[in-house]
Amino acid sequence: MPRSNRPKRSRPRTDEVEELDLNTVRLGLRKSEIKRGVEYTTQTSVGANADDGKTWVCPHCHLQISKGISHLVAWDEIRGVETRRHFHNACWKSFQGPLL
Repeated sequence: MPRSNRPKRSRPRTDEVEELDLNTVRLGLRKSEIKRGVEYTTQTSVGANADDGKTWVCPHCHLQISKGISHLVAWDEIRGVETRRHFHNACWKSFQGPLL
């Protein structure tokens, strides 16, 4: 006889489910990373909230990132948000230089 993968007893869930914060999802996940002694803040972006026709140039590969393309925004902690640059996800992983 085949084995059943269904649970034998169903337990009522007593833990509460935390409500999803849509602002965090829309803005992306923010975290800190250190590369070559410089602390960077990075934030994921889907690029969907950008103006029509808005594009960015990845400072690592020098190719365009169009609206709607998932990418990563990075800036260094010392100079602030004014230094932010938009990277392809794979380009950020291999990026080792300073943000200019």
